[in-house]
Amino acid sequence: MIDTHMQLTGTKAHFISEPEWFTQLRYDAFDHYQTAQPPRFAKVDYADWQLGEVTAQPKPFPNLFSQAPKSATSYIYCSLADALHTHEQLVKHYYLRRALTGLTDRLIAYTTAFVNSGSLLFIPAQTKLANPVKLVIQSTPEEEISHHLIILGKGAQATIQIQNQPQSRTHKVQRLCEIVLEADSRLTLINTDAFSANETVYLNRQAWVGENAHLNWTIGSFSDGNVIAEMNAELKGRRSKAQINNAAITSGTQIQGMNTRVTNFAPHSTGKIQQRGVILDESRLVFNGIGKIVHGAHGTIAQQENRILMLSDQASGDANPILLIDENDVEAGHAASVGRLDKKQLYYLMSRGLPKSVAKRLVVRGFISEVAQSVADKTIRSLFQQTIERKLPHD
Repeated sequence: MIDTHMQLTGTKAHFISEPEWFTQLRYDAFDHYQTAQPPRFAKVDYADWQLGEVTAQPKPFPNLFSQAPKSATSYIYCSLADALHTHEQLVKHYYLRRALTGLTDRLIAYTTAFVNSGSLLFIPAQTKLANPVKLVIQSTPEEEISHHLIILGKGAQATIQIQNQPQSRTHKVQRLCEIVLEADSRLTLINTDAFSANETVYLNRQAWVGENAHLNWTIGSFSDGNVIAEMNAELKGRRSKAQINNAAITSGTQIQGMNTRVTNFAPHSTGKIQQRGVILDESRLVFNGIGKIVHGAHGTIAQQENRILMLSDQASGDANPILLIDENDVEAGHAASVGRLDKKQLYYLMSRGLPKSVAKRLVVRGFISEVAQSVADKTIRSLFQQTIERKLPHD
């Protein structure tokens, strides 16, 4: 059995000249970790996945990015280890202070205590990037426990694509990401997740959206292994907007459970969620969509749509829309469905001479690819669609 306190002390030794405040965060998180409850994913049982359990000594700060953007003078991009030395005050200003402000559950506390990798991407105020920033993340051969910061200064504009490259060895990925949009900024963010069947994954991505800032966020959940994921946007500023588009495909015997949340804290803010899922074989997919409007956030909009298409009698899925409204002067609504292939659509395509397998694939592609259309950049959209094709059945 591993002594977790000794393991935490040993991890600190790997962080050369780690700032005192960062070390203190570790120990505070470790204290909380010992009593905290795991996060809840409705209708998903992940108790035996060994997430949030110390099974080995995490290696220090590997370079997760197998393909990093070319050096640029218009923004800062570096590992979290380097950022703690060269941009310490910037990290200190945002790390667990905006998008994530509390150690609210066991997995957040664990990742904070034992973090061994991560990155900082900072786009200064009024910087408008003409070309997308493209990142490819290569998971480490050992357990990855990472924390990433994406920060847009006031008035900044950018498109960021983050693509996960799967790891062939069996291991766990536990990853936090804080996304901060200061006032008047604009961010188009595309996450393409394609973790392998050997990887058990916990993702927690939290966005803080300031006054008149806009977040257009598209997630492709195309992994082959078991995944639980939190995607959360908090609309903190007046007239802020967030659109979360999530496309998911499950296959084999994998399980994917997803909590997707937008919370309207400020007046005249707009939050929208669109989720499309396809379930194959004996897999399971759960969408928990949560739209919340707090008291005082008048004149706001909260809309969501969660739809799942099942292609197997052995598959199972849930689309659970939740609206929590504490204000009267608002516009809110939701739609949800779990169903099978439309036989009329299949018949129409087959009557035009298409084989059933091709017709079936076209119907599924049209259903799931609607999310891909939210990606404006043609090159990124093409890559997103290629990943969809890899997961779709080829019978």
